[in-house]
Amino acid sequence: MSTLARVIEVISEVFEIPAKEIGPSDRFAEDLGVTSLDVVNLVWRVEEVFGLGELPEDALESVKTVGDLVALIEPLRGEPSEVVEVDDVAIAADHAGVDFKAELCAWLHSQQKSVRDLGPSDGASVDYPDFAERVGRVVARGEATLGILICGSGVGMSIAANKIDGIRAALVTNPVQAALSRKHNNANVLCLGARLTGPDMAKACIEAFLTTPFDPGDDGRHRRRVARISELEARGDTDS
Repeated sequence: MSTLARVIEVISEVFEIPAKEIGPSDRFAEDLGVTSLDVVNLVWRVEEVFGLGELPEDALESVKTVGDLVALIEPLRGEPSEVVEVDDVAIAADHAGVDFKAELCAWLHSQQKSVRDLGPSDGASVDYPDFAERVGRVVARGEATLGILICGSGVGMSIAANKIDGIRAALVTNPVQAALSRKHNNANVLCLGARLTGPDMAKACIEAFLTTPFDPGDDGRHRRRVARISELEARGDTDS
């Protein structure tokens, strides 16, 4: 098992957060909603699991994300490092949104964002669930921080993406919705309708989505509610 996968397992165990909700770019305080004392308890568990001895305090001060912790552990573990390239955005569309996607990709690059364009490259008719799955899988594996999906209305993409374990796709039409989907719901895929939302509004939605962090809530209520969504996914069609 890779260091990243094992670290995510340990984090899931210590903080009781589903592993599928944890990615290499997640920040301990802002995204996972844990305190500095919680991180100390995590470090003790990591030292035990990996047999590392006591990790140096000065190195721990720079550990802000899951990826930072992995980078600290790998050389001490004495195993080859697994390179995990994480893009800012994974994006895809169907034939109705392919031109819109091209314009948004160019704009994202101008904003210094790394973008993984998962197609299509032309306007030939395609099935939107195939492209929703491409983005959903990349985001769920932690290979992109967030996803963007575009079809004519955005509805089909949002329905399809939400069938993928670990994906919380939000169909939005304005930046307030986009920001709230991140802040309260920890949405990780933004869905847009190319036939309903103009380019300027779409860019405003994307900017709000990319810059708004998840807020667990001062009493943890938002994290608790997102965890309930994961429980529903895990339960599937079985009886409660």
